[in-house]
Amino acid sequence: MSRAFTSEEYEAPEVVIDLTPEAEKSEDHDIVARYSTGRSPTDPELPREIGLHFLNGDEGFFRNVDLGVKWLKTAVRMGNVKAMTDLAETYLKDTRTFGYSDAAVLLRDAAEKGSEEARARLDMSTVTDPRGRRAFTTYRLNAELGSIPACLALAQGFEKDLYGKDKAKAAAHWYMRAFTLGDADAAKRVLALFYKKRIELSDEQLRKLRS
Repeated sequence: MSRAFTSEEYEAPEVVIDLTPEAEKSEDHDIVARYSTGRSPTDPELPREIGLHFLNGDEGFFRNVDLGVKWLKTAVRMGNVKAMTDLAETYLKDTRTFGYSDAAVLLRDAAEKGSEEARARLDMSTVTDPRGRRAFTTYRLNAELGSIPACLALAQGFEKDLYGKDKAKAAAHWYMRAFTLGDADAAKRVLALFYKKRIELSDEQLRKLRS
């Protein structure tokens, strides 16, 4: 599982692309060296381009998601805001591998740095139909960032059979998340599921919810 970058890593423009002899054994060295000829190794757009070419398998690059992610991460560390959204979208194409947390942080930070694309991706007001993948992803990203309304939207969506499997368990999870974030009423929703024997709760969970 990948990790979220820190703000300090985002603000590290001194990062330089490693094309030294020590990197010669890596499978991407030759193609990157050829593509980088005549380009400044401190240009944050260069690793973004390399990453996208590896992801797409174009411009003479072979397709390799791991290498695409590697180079997009380099661009992110060099402060490339577009690379933040590119990397987030790459993660969202394979959430089984990458999850949602890192994508959410990348989009939040890109939005804070002025990316309209990232801001639109996180905008829950644009969700007009709670059904389907787009709504789920928008709610999930915001829930990962600590949005109570997003947690409630996810929980209610699972209760209404709009998303995925283990619906009662998933609904309880997001109600509990909303409760932990400060929504006292969410506790009632979790307890209702418990009393209907749709979920199980530990004694510690029951104590917290009833307090």
